[in-house]
Amino acid sequence: MTRHRLRRIAALATAATVPWFAVGGPAAGARTMAVDTPFGDVVALPSAVDTCVGAAPTRAATVSWPLRRIAPETIWPLTRGSGVVVAVLDTGVSAAAPALAGAVLPGRDVVTQASADSDCAGRGTALAGIIAARPVTGSPFAGVAPGADILPVRVTNDRFQFNAQTLADGISAAVAGGARVILVGTGVATDSPALRAAVQSAEQAGVVVVAPVNPAKPSNGRTSVPWYPAAYADVIGVGDLSADGTPSTALAGCDLLAPGSGSISIAPVGDGHYAVGGPPVAAAHVAGVAALIRAYHPSLPPSAVRERLLATAESLPATAPVLDAYAAVTAAAPTIATPTTGNGGVVLPVPTPSSSPKPGRALVFLAGILALLLVAVLAVGAARATRAPK
Repeated sequence: MTRHRLRRIAALATAATVPWFAVGGPAAGARTMAVDTPFGDVVALPSAVDTCVGAAPTRAATVSWPLRRIAPETIWPLTRGSGVVVAVLDTGVSAAAPALAGAVLPGRDVVTQASADSDCAGRGTALAGIIAARPVTGSPFAGVAPGADILPVRVTNDRFQFNAQTLADGISAAVAGGARVILVGTGVATDSPALRAAVQSAEQAGVVVVAPVNPAKPSNGRTSVPWYPAAYADVIGVGDLSADGTPSTALAGCDLLAPGSGSISIAPVGDGHYAVGGPPVAAAHVAGVAALIRAYHPSLPPSAVRERLLATAESLPATAPVLDAYAAVTAAAPTIATPTTGNGGVVLPVPTPSSSPKPGRALVFLAGILALLLVAVLAVGAARATRAPK
């Protein structure tokens, strides 16, 4: 079996983490043309198969709730993320996916040092689709930043295992490859000096790093274990927001919530869609918005991009801040004063009467000149009246 063949799920027992997002269902067949179906009938991205994930048998006929909430099309008149390279650290990204045609760079496999523009598991492709899938005629799905380019970085071996070192190597490869935004598709439960150093180097290089929080729910009253790199201060840690407005996972290390569960994305080949969800998908939505911010505000450093995302986020009771994509891109200098949100929009502070502008020096000088002229006119008039014959 070749390196890119997907092994049975039993072979994943020694993998470093839990599954990256909600998967399941039968393996896709060899079809390249999907059949339109209501969104609820779209099958989940397969995971327990003997062969590589192929074309999806169905194509969504309706827009998913995450895309309706994020509404990236309201931002596209301003920017689509063109010129921004987003690195996806995962299982690779398929350059054969029609919705990513021309958008996938060769990338790098940090284990074999080969290119990473193929994807046996389909998971990296799904995340890349969330970020940058191009609109396709007849399809209700498109990525958040459909003008961005994708740099695939494969961080897994042939059994889809990874560790902190491969994640660190992947971040370094993404920086070297020119990425301005990095999506780390997974995480590890133990802090790592190598991973921490890689994140710090990315920050110093001007790169925004986004990563999912631990998808496991706490049990027996215990808090969930933080994931790295999401738990680092320089990384935007993202949790999954459900359609009912509640987090689907615990919030350890979570900076921002974004829609995840109930999403769809593209298959590695063909025009069909798979159902996906979980914190990695939520993080992909945030990475897409980060790409839009970087394109629209190219001079902002990573810390300012992060602050913009958090300052414009919607506040919900008992949760982390919730992504407001439109406000994050369009708000005027949100770092000056934290804006409040209402119905998804940004409300900027209203000036108080005491802040009314005072008259400038030029205006005061002009008023003085006019007063002197008036006095002179009155004086001349009085003099003429005095000399006039009686």
